[in-house]
Amino acid sequence: MPNRKVLVIASAGGHLTQALCACSHVKDIVLVTTMSLGNDDKIKKTYVMWSTQKNAFIHFVNIFYAVYVLLKERPRIVFTTGGPLVLPFALVCKFLPLKFVYLDTLSRVVELSNTGKFIHKYKLYDEFMSQWEGVAREYNVEYEGKTFDLAGQSNKVITPLQPPEKPLVLVTMGTNTYPFPRLIKAMAKLDIYKDPNVRWFIQTGGFEVEEKPANGEIAAMIPKDKMDALVKESSLVISHCGVGSINHMLTFQKQVVFVPRLARFGEFSDDHQLQIAKELCNPNMKVVYPDELLPEYSVAELISIPRYDKAIDITNHTFASVIDKKLFVEQREDSYG
Repeated sequence: MPNRKVLVIASAGGHLTQALCACSHVKDIVLVTTMSLGNDDKIKKTYVMWSTQKNAFIHFVNIFYAVYVLLKERPRIVFTTGGPLVLPFALVCKFLPLKFVYLDTLSRVVELSNTGKFIHKYKLYDEFMSQWEGVAREYNVEYEGKTFDLAGQSNKVITPLQPPEKPLVLVTMGTNTYPFPRLIKAMAKLDIYKDPNVRWFIQTGGFEVEEKPANGEIAAMIPKDKMDALVKESSLVISHCGVGSINHMLTFQKQVVFVPRLARFGEFSDDHQLQIAKELCNPNMKVVYPDELLPEYSVAELISIPRYDKAIDITNHTFASVIDKKLFVEQREDSYG
C-alpha cells in the first residue's frame, strides 16, 4: 500500500486550525505542534515541540528533534502553515528526498510572514502558497484560495438554543504567551463586568488578571472540547483577532467582538491581527480599534442573542482538494545529501 502519511507542522492556534482545514481530505496525519489541546480522528500521532517564539536558541535544539521525528515517522510529505517551529524541518528537508509544501498563514494580509520570507528567500520549499492574491503576486508564489470561508458566506439558518437565565460572556485570548491587559481594562469598564447576573469565562493564555469580573472564571488554557462547549453556551464572545478564533466563531455563527493585538502595546511582535481585522465583513463580527471603546450590552440584550449548538462547515473544500493533489504528486528525485 503506498505511503500517504503527511507530517503536518503547525503551532497551536490559528496555524493549526488552517493546517487541518487545508488537509481536511488527508486521512493519515502525524502532527508536530507546540501544545496539544485536543484530538482529531485523522491525527494518528502528535509530537509536541518547544516553542521558539521568544528563544532563538531553541531552533538549534529543534533541528535534532526534527531529524528524530522525520526518521521515526518517515512521512511521504511535509506540510506546514508556517510559524517559527517549522524552520528546523525546512532545513532538514532540504537534504532529504521529502517534498516540503509551505502555505503562508491567512493572517499575513499585506506581506509574507517572517517565517515565510525566510523559507522563500532561501528556497527551502517545493511548493509555496499565499492565501492572499496581492501577496502571491508580490512574491511570485502560488495563490489557490483560502483555507476557510473568512467572509462567513456559509452561514445557515438553524434552530437556536433556548435563551439562558444568566448569559455567558466568553473571552478568549489564544495560545500565545503575550499578555493582553489592555483588553481586561476595557472590559472592566463595562457595566456587565460588574453585574452578578452575567457569567464570564476568561481564557488568558497565562497572564494574571487583576480586575476580575463579579461572576466569572479565569483559566490560562483549556482543552478544545471545553472551549467548544463554552463557545456554544456563550451569548457573546470577546476575542483577540487570531485566525483560530475567527474560524471558531464563524463555525458556531457567534456574535463576537474582536480586539486586535498591537505591537506598540507589547501584545504581539507585529500588527498582523489589525491587518486581518480589516478584512472581516461578517455582520455578526464587530472590530474594536485602539481609539474605540468596547460596545455596551445590557443583560436583556445578551439574553436575546441567538446561540447555536451545531457547528457549520466553513472549510474551503475546493482549496483542500487542491492541497490534496499537490501533496500526492510524485516525490522529489533528489537523494540524501
